[in-house]
Amino acid sequence: MSDGSPKGKSVGLLTAFTPEIFKSEYFTRIISGIIDALRNTEFSLKLVMVKDEEYADPSRKIFREHSLDGLMLLTWRIHPKYIEEAIAGSELPVVIINDYTPELKANIVYCDNKLGVRLALRHLISRGFRKVGILQGPDEASLDARERLQHWTELLRDCDMTFDREHYRKCDYFFEEDGYLKMMDIIHHSKSLPRAMLCFNDDIAIGAIKALKESWIRCPEQVAVIGYDGIDKGRYVDPPLTTIRQPLERMGAEMVNVMTGLIEGKLRGPVQKMFQPELVVRRSC
Repeated sequence: MSDGSPKGKSVGLLTAFTPEIFKSEYFTRIISGIIDALRNTEFSLKLVMVKDEEYADPSRKIFREHSLDGLMLLTWRIHPKYIEEAIAGSELPVVIINDYTPELKANIVYCDNKLGVRLALRHLISRGFRKVGILQGPDEASLDARERLQHWTELLRDCDMTFDREHYRKCDYFFEEDGYLKMMDIIHHSKSLPRAMLCFNDDIAIGAIKALKESWIRCPEQVAVIGYDGIDKGRYVDPPLTTIRQPLERMGAEMVNVMTGLIEGKLRGPVQKMFQPELVVRRSC
């Protein structure tokens, strides 16, 4: 640990070596919050981008090579590796964002998935929609994608609604193209259309709206669409996207607050901060 004085100290932001970090508004909004929170401190920020072959080796200690006083992890692709290493043998504070699990004894800033899914379901039911499809994000490494689906199926049972697999698809990525292709698959290979679609992020939802529009299916009159995350781009699609907004900039700033608090000895880990999502109603649902 450091001596408590932040002067000349630096924290690292560890991400995967992939352009999606800068293409995805989900990531850039978190980074914006991190930078804004660090601007008036004496901490500098180092970007550490790790290639697959580097973090595939469990003996490689990337964060020890960069003279860091703390480390923030931004991408779910490498959470398990570095959390395990940090807990096992490093005194370096490590803070992650989202993909929360109760078994995880690490410093984490995350958003309440159960509340977010409940807000989406309540809104859909209030609109009279009971035949709802799902475009899920890839869940091989994303705990959030798995948790949202689990909460969704549990809440459906509570509302005496069924989960129709005919209107369910799992996307390979979190991009617009995936939402577009999976929505097209539902349109062309399902016996009927769902009355609404819940998409596990806004990019997927925007792709789904594009597929509906190209297929001459009116949104929301025939199929409504609701997204997740609350990225700004959703405001400018046609129709504007209803979404569950995560306060991503605030969460990025809180990563910094937790990190600096741990370095300066003001906080003792594990620190786990939960944020509340909110429903943003626009014309798509």
